[in-house]
Amino acid sequence: MEPLVFSQTNSQRELLHMKDNLAAFFRDEIVGGRLAPGEKIVEVRWAKKLGLSQTSVREALNILSAEGFVQKGSGRTAQVTQLSDEDVVHSYELRAVLEGYAARVVAEKKPDLAPLEQALEDMRSAIQCHNLKGFYERDLNFHVLLAEMTGNKMLVQAVKRIILPLFAFVVIRVQGARNNQEQWMRSLDQHKRIIEALKTHDPVFAERLVIQSVDSFLKETRNVVGTAR
Repeated sequence: MEPLVFSQTNSQRELLHMKDNLAAFFRDEIVGGRLAPGEKIVEVRWAKKLGLSQTSVREALNILSAEGFVQKGSGRTAQVTQLSDEDVVHSYELRAVLEGYAARVVAEKKPDLAPLEQALEDMRSAIQCHNLKGFYERDLNFHVLLAEMTGNKMLVQAVKRIILPLFAFVVIRVQGARNNQEQWMRSLDQHKRIIEALKTHDPVFAERLVIQSVDSFLKETRNVVGTAR
């Protein structure tokens, strides 16, 4: 029996292309500050404005919701991600617990750390190119990779649930702010220390180092968000 082959029709490919393009449009509007944190994105209004179907707008917003750029409850209007100072602190407190545990597990499992080292180099390249958004995307990838190396899918989901909106919110707030090269280099050095701690294969040390690092990341976030206000 011949295996079943599923292929996309032209209309399916066009729909996927449209969703991605529309998501990119809204992402640029958000990062560029034309859609402010907390602002509602009404599907009907934007569909009419762009001359597209409401379904296309909804699917594009679903992509941004998965990326953390918008918050969208069941049956509710999407709005640009908005986090209070308290939300940010609570997010970092949870990150310290979850990522500290992830570091403990990874130090014990001793996996290949090449993906983390590559993510670190990608962060360095973004700094050299003065690519703020690219830096945070690679920073986010570093922390997701750390969670994935545990092999614990529930942990990965929990980490993503916290850091996706957090990182997106920081990108929204600091876009256009003065680039502080020293700050990005400090963050890079902190990530390098995380890798070095994992290489010791000492789970207690690795966990403690990551918890301390997350506390440092909170202080840096407060600094960059504060300067962007």
